[in-house]
Amino acid sequence: MKTLQMNSPEVKRINKNMAMENLYLSEDLQKRALAIVNSGKPITIALIKKELKNVKVQ
Repeated sequence: MKTLQMNSPEVKRINKNMAMENLYLSEDLQKRALAIVNSGKPITIALIKKELKNVKVQ
């Protein structure tokens, strides 16, 4: 799997789709999400809960 960056077409598409639903992620949260995806770790519910703890999704 290729490494994603903030300016990757895939990330831009995700941000656009979220904006259509009036959902936005801070730049910090986007960077954390990319780090997880690029780490190659399996993305589980527990991992998502851990990373989103005390984070507000607008």
